[in-house]
Amino acid sequence: MSDRTERTFAPEPREPSRRRFMIAGEHVILRAFERDDAERCYRWMNDPNIVRTLKSRYPIAFQNEIEWLDRAMHGSSSESERHFAIERKDDRTHIGNASIHDIDWVSRIASFGLFVGEPSAWNRGFGSDAIRTLVRFAFDEMNLRKLRINVFEYNDRAKHVLESQGFVQEGRLRQEFYREGTYHDIVILSVFRDGAPQETQS
Repeated sequence: MSDRTERTFAPEPREPSRRRFMIAGEHVILRAFERDDAERCYRWMNDPNIVRTLKSRYPIAFQNEIEWLDRAMHGSSSESERHFAIERKDDRTHIGNASIHDIDWVSRIASFGLFVGEPSAWNRGFGSDAIRTLVRFAFDEMNLRKLRINVFEYNDRAKHVLESQGFVQEGRLRQEFYREGTYHDIVILSVFRDGAPQETQS
């Protein structure tokens, strides 16, 4: 990972009087959620193409999404969670969401989740850049040393992208989740700040 953590303010903030803290990557920005993100979040969380990559199973009501967003915005969800909206850096459109959760501040490890929900932003490298940006922030600013993510075995694209960003497979939960009439494995992928440790001989 780079030793440099980029931080910036919006080049053209929507409201000039409010300059917001940003976590900037090459092509995306991670920022705090705003109330006007609710409609997009609600749409994405009810999109079958998105839901198929998540452990969400049932339709989500708009009011439920509002309540979740309020908790994420006010930091009241938990000290072990941090939530971010993903924006394109060029036109500042909100294209997806990311989170760091299950943070263990003693062991300095956490899980994370991320998706690009806007179809116009799919297959354009925004997801890869969001992963790089989130990992860099977790390691360089939050002083975490390891991040992990659970991915469905059938999600080949996600596995390929993560492995290209230095993630290694640490394990597999067999027949862990039932969907579409069958049980699916979940693959555990991790990245280490100091590089994956070498396996020791028993």
